Amino acid sequence: MQETTATPPQQASPWILNPASDLGLFIATPLLILPLTLALLEGLESTEIQYLILAFGAMGHNLPGMLRAYGDRELFRRFRMRFILAPIVLGGLVLAFAWQQFSGVQANGIVVIALLWSIWHALMQVYGFSRIYDAKVGAVQRLHARMDFAMCLGWFAGALVFSDSRLHYIQSLFSGYGVPPMEATSIETLRVAVITGLIALTAAFAWIQVRDARASKRPASRKNLLLVSAISFWWYANVAIDDVLLGLVMFELFHDVQYLAIVWIFNRRRAETNEGAGSFTRFVFRRSWAMMGLYLGMVLAYGGFLPATRSVESPVSAGMVATFVTTSALLHYYFDGFIWKIREGSVRGGLGLAGGKMDSLVSWHGAKWLFLLVPAGLMLSLDTAGPMSVERAQALVKSTPNVDRGHLDLGAALEAEKRFAEAVDQLERSVALDPKQEHREYIDSYLPRARVLAAKEELRNSNTRRAEQLLKMAAEKIPDLASACNNDGIALRAKGQLVLAVVSFRCALLLNPEMAQAHLNLGLTYRSLGQVELALRHARRGAELLPADQRAKALAAELEQALKKNF
Repeated sequence: MQETTATPPQQASPWILNPASDLGLFIATPLLILPLTLALLEGLESTEIQYLILAFGAMGHNLPGMLRAYGDRELFRRFRMRFILAPIVLGGLVLAFAWQQFSGVQANGIVVIALLWSIWHALMQVYGFSRIYDAKVGAVQRLHARMDFAMCLGWFAGALVFSDSRLHYIQSLFSGYGVPPMEATSIETLRVAVITGLIALTAAFAWIQVRDARASKRPASRKNLLLVSAISFWWYANVAIDDVLLGLVMFELFHDVQYLAIVWIFNRRRAETNEGAGSFTRFVFRRSWAMMGLYLGMVLAYGGFLPATRSVESPVSAGMVATFVTTSALLHYYFDGFIWKIREGSVRGGLGLAGGKMDSLVSWHGAKWLFLLVPAGLMLSLDTAGPMSVERAQALVKSTPNVDRGHLDLGAALEAEKRFAEAVDQLERSVALDPKQEHREYIDSYLPRARVLAAKEELRNSNTRRAEQLLKMAAEKIPDLASACNNDGIALRAKGQLVLAVVSFRCALLLNPEMAQAHLNLGLTYRSLGQVELALRHARRGAELLPADQRAKALAAELEQALKKNF
């Protein structure tokens, strides 16, 4: 009798798909996204890249969650009330904040909610992938889950603490509701505490990995690669990139690729193995390149709603577009919080994992809404601050002095109070901090005019040298500024605002000392003010520059006679 040996059971793959696909779609994706984004920046404006990614990426990737929520028959039956009520509640909340802004409230609570929820959503997706990779190698202990969650929460939050621009942005949102910004010294103390905690957390995480390896457990190397990749890219996008929105959309692209890929994989497996998925899911998510193309086409079409409505000019229509886009994002965050729970059998089956259980329909899920509705209600009921005040802007600048946006906001607030010289100092500080000028369009259109106003203020304070410096810088952007100042002076004199007219004529002469018309106009204005000696000086200079002008000569002669009478 021939001796036979039992064949050991085949070990399950530790990859979601295979090494190459997992690295490209889930783990090493930033290595593809970063050069792509930098290449696009060479040919397109940062704002245009941000808009396209937000439209076709952030907005578009909301759709797959909707398809699962409303297209999976079994899932919809189970969570029917959530899927029906959530659009009504969240849409109503967005409309309430939109109405508040329409009524003149400057602070925007829905931006606060969407920002914090989006950060939570991003870190929870990374956490979800880490749990998938752990489940692939049987590391399903509660300790592993808690440590993965702590790593994601700690390192994602830590990047925000170490980013001046993100701290400024978050604090500026909350300051609109009366929350004072942190002192700069408090931020430094917080950063020391955070980095100390992160070092301790990471050391504990590494110790558990070493312990598991020594116990001959399968290593969670894929999970570790994922965490290193995602956390490093999050820190790069938030700490190394000063532009808040650009950093956000760079990570968003990574997030979108992960999400679109895992949803396709999940739904395809579910369509093939579960009749309860429903006919729509089984039709769309078939093993077919054409169906994959249809899937991506639907995503791009949904994201195309933003470009399609870009030319909307009506405030009401623009508000409705913004309401739809924001509601879509909030629904995406909400649905993803419970339709992809890895511990559930149906989700594990779609991911190729064994085991799992069905969560009880009786849960404390309803109480979680309090984390949204209570803060939202408070923000809707609070007497919020009006436009950015000088005091509020100054507090933000003191908190994060190296953020260009803070100085820009302070400059605008000072300009609103007609403190033009101080405003220009802050705007120039903003430009110095951001040579690439994230807000270039605003700076280019506003700063030259602000410099002219500041120069006039300096002239009234007898600071001629500073006024001349400001005017020459403004003249680099404003064509024929000397003539414009002269014309402003003529208009002011016609209105009887003689002192202001004098300032405008003097500005024209600081730019062009040989401008005869400005000298003559200044002479006429000084005469009206009773300052005959100054009037004569400028009238004579104007007549010298225009020797053939009889009116100029007559003015000079008239002023000479008047001066003689005074003596």
